Amino acid sequence: MRLALYKSRSQNSTEPVEQNGLGNVVVMLLLHVGLALLFREVRFFSTMHAILILALGLYKALTTEDLAEVVPYAAYIMGAEVFWRMTKAGIFWEFGKYAIIFIFMVALIRQKKPLNNFFWPALSFLLFLPSVYLTFDALGFTNNFRDSLSFNMSGPLAVFICVLFFSQVTLNQKALKKTIWTAVYPITGILTLAVRSTLTATSIEFGSESVFATSGGFGPNQVSAMLGLGALLLILYTIQDNKFKGRTIALILALLLIVQSFLTFSRGGLINLVVALGAAFIFLLRRPGKIVRPLFVLFIILITVGYVIFPRLEAFTSGALSARFTDLDPTGRIKMAQSDIDLFLANPFVGVGPGMSSMLRSVMGGVAAHTEYSRILAEHGILGALGLLIIVVMLMRSLFKTPSAMAQAWLVASAAWAAVEMGHAAMRIVAIPFMLGFAFVAFDLKDFGPPQQDRSSTLLYRFHRYQKRTDA
Repeated sequence: MRLALYKSRSQNSTEPVEQNGLGNVVVMLLLHVGLALLFREVRFFSTMHAILILALGLYKALTTEDLAEVVPYAAYIMGAEVFWRMTKAGIFWEFGKYAIIFIFMVALIRQKKPLNNFFWPALSFLLFLPSVYLTFDALGFTNNFRDSLSFNMSGPLAVFICVLFFSQVTLNQKALKKTIWTAVYPITGILTLAVRSTLTATSIEFGSESVFATSGGFGPNQVSAMLGLGALLLILYTIQDNKFKGRTIALILALLLIVQSFLTFSRGGLINLVVALGAAFIFLLRRPGKIVRPLFVLFIILITVGYVIFPRLEAFTSGALSARFTDLDPTGRIKMAQSDIDLFLANPFVGVGPGMSSMLRSVMGGVAAHTEYSRILAEHGILGALGLLIIVVMLMRSLFKTPSAMAQAWLVASAAWAAVEMGHAAMRIVAIPFMLGFAFVAFDLKDFGPPQQDRSSTLLYRFHRYQKRTDA
């Protein structure tokens, strides 16, 4: 009877399912390589792709009771935003932010239970609103006013909605892995475009600035940021996953993303990655008995980058790579930030209004802010600073309430990546509010390895295979 029970249970083993799932991952990665090449040639398909993803995300938000099922759709949009921009999809610039805001709001409205953590993120966003009047007073109800509002306020609004949404979400290990891969698929498209552009360029000049030819012809800062984010997600996946093939694919792809991020000559993406991983490992060290796999993964990455990748890239760029990444010149960001601080000191309470700092700044006027922190001070004043401080305090409270070392690692890695990216790229991409919100997820994770149920199912599967051999 026990043998029959073992055989019955073994039919529900997760091992064949996970093998099929890994096959699906490979197929989706290859599919997005093809989509990238297609979208580059035919803009219409890129546009239809963006609209289709939004429609699918809204459909899921309208039909599911489980908010965790909505997360992969938003993660895909987060990864695809720069992909769509690179392929010149016929959508407005802030499409990614508003798409995620719309999907999350629909999903939250359908919830029949009270929302957690509503007051503080709502208050944080409300503190940004008083300064809007100053922009309206200066520009009137014109296209310039609407553009300034959309460009500068979509970020704080997305932070509010993402923090609120993810505060209601619990992700187990399986759902987290699905979210990671779903975000990585379109980032693979970004990688494809950047690699293609690098290989087909007639000549590439590597010097003291970012390189468009190795960035798919698009903004190196945004491309580098997304490549680095993809690498971060895959490295954390490698630390968690217990399947050798899954870890191998994730690690190889992460290294490819790192290589191309180097070649963009935009330092931000790799700085984000290093800081976020460093923050994560600080908390992983809380479990000395479980630190072997993370340290091994880190060792493999450091050895591969330091002794295989970097020397070859250094030769390929004729020594320009080391010069670029050891150059600490912030390329005008410090001067812009100082000018923003001057605006803040002259208008300390509510600032000068969203979008107005670029018009009133004494240095590099007409250029949008690159540092979100100084922009908030200049355009929203003390009220904006308080709004940002509320999010920081919420993150600290969430960190202290998180018991698992792996969950804490995800929290600090997500928040650190967003915080560093905001420091040198303002809030130009939806990945920033997404990752800030993602830090508030309740992660139901084991510290490294699958849930116990998965382990037992695998043992049953192996027992069943052994029994079949002995019966034969």
